[in-house]
Amino acid sequence: MAAIGFGLPKDAFTSLMNQYGQEGTVFAGYHYDINFLTIHGRSRFPGLNIWLRNGQKVEVKVPVGCLLIQTGKQIEWLTAGDCIAGMHEVVVTSRTMDAVAAASKQNRSLWRVSSTLFAHIATDAMLKPLGHFADSPLASKYPPMCAGEFIKQELAVINLKGSKGES
Repeated sequence: MAAIGFGLPKDAFTSLMNQYGQEGTVFAGYHYDINFLTIHGRSRFPGLNIWLRNGQKVEVKVPVGCLLIQTGKQIEWLTAGDCIAGMHEVVVTSRTMDAVAAASKQNRSLWRVSSTLFAHIATDAMLKPLGHFADSPLASKYPPMCAGEFIKQELAVINLKGSKGES
């Protein structure tokens, strides 16, 4: 609809977004989220993997009517590392390919649609271990800072902040 509204061919934008899956195609590489919580609904196609604290990689299967709530870096800060930001990825697996084949057979859309909510702490709120977490032996690894400054630091680490002089 946006393309048509701009007077472009109807597939001007969507043709640039096609990510036809071959097993092993990575849609979102191994990472953690910098926000407070990430809430995942069911996706049309499988492929979300998470890593448990013991390092085990697990394919996520969100049951119908359920959500997956994943901790982000901000809650890790507020709990002095008691809750660790969850590592995850989205990649095409054999189950993804089976789901694509079934959708194709039924003439359903092959777009991978997932509903995800990213909850963030307010920019001017202070991130620091709260309550009893302040007494944790790990609390010193999480010094007080404004959430906005924390986000800037995280973006700089992954090179998304931009260079000096850019706005």
